[in-house]
Amino acid sequence: MKPCVFCDKEKSAERTFYESENFFAMPTIGQISDGGHSLVIPKYHAACLGEMGLDMVKEFDQVKAEVQSAVEREYGKSVAFEHGIIGQSVPHAHLQILPSNTDIFSTLQHRYPFYKKLDSLEQLREIYQNRRVYLYYENQQREMFVFYMDATPQYLRLVAAQEMGRTPRGDWKAWRSDPDCAKIDDLLVEETVERLGRLLKK
Repeated sequence: MKPCVFCDKEKSAERTFYESENFFAMPTIGQISDGGHSLVIPKYHAACLGEMGLDMVKEFDQVKAEVQSAVEREYGKSVAFEHGIIGQSVPHAHLQILPSNTDIFSTLQHRYPFYKKLDSLEQLREIYQNRRVYLYYENQQREMFVFYMDATPQYLRLVAAQEMGRTPRGDWKAWRSDPDCAKIDDLLVEETVERLGRLLKK
C-alpha cells in the first residue's frame, strides 16, 4: 500500500496556509479556478469527512468557515464538495473549496436523483455509518446536500470544471501532464498560499 500523502505533513508544509490543532488547509494541485481552489484536510488519517468523530466535526466546522471566508474575500463566491470514499485521488478525507459562481446542483440532481439536504455536517457522519458511500456538495448559499450513488474518480471536479467552462482542468493529472499547464498551475498554487496565508496568518 502506498503511503498517504496527506498524512506526511512534510510533503505539504510549503503549501500549507492555515493550521488548527487537528486540521490544515492548502491549495490543491490542479487549480480549476484562477487561484483560491483549496483543500481542508484532517491531520490524522480518516477515510472521508463522514468518518470524523463528533468532536472533530465541531473543529472542522470552524476551520472550514475561516478558510472559506478567506477564499471568498480574495476570490469571490465558492462551492465546496467531497467524494466520500469514492472517486478520491487521495484516500484521505479532504474538502475542496472552489471559487465559483456556478451552482452544479441541477447537474448532480439529474444524474443522482436520490439525495438529502443536510442541516449540519454531523448528519454526514450518520450517513457514512449507514450507507458508507456518498457525494457531498455545498452551494454558494451554504446549502448542504448528500447524493447517494457511486461515482467515477474526480467526478465532482470534472463536473465543476465543465460547468465553469474549464473542462481541461477537471482531470488534474492530465492537466499537469502538459509542462506549460503545470507551470501555470504552480504559479496559481504559489499565489493562493501567499494571498490566503496573508489573511489567515498560519
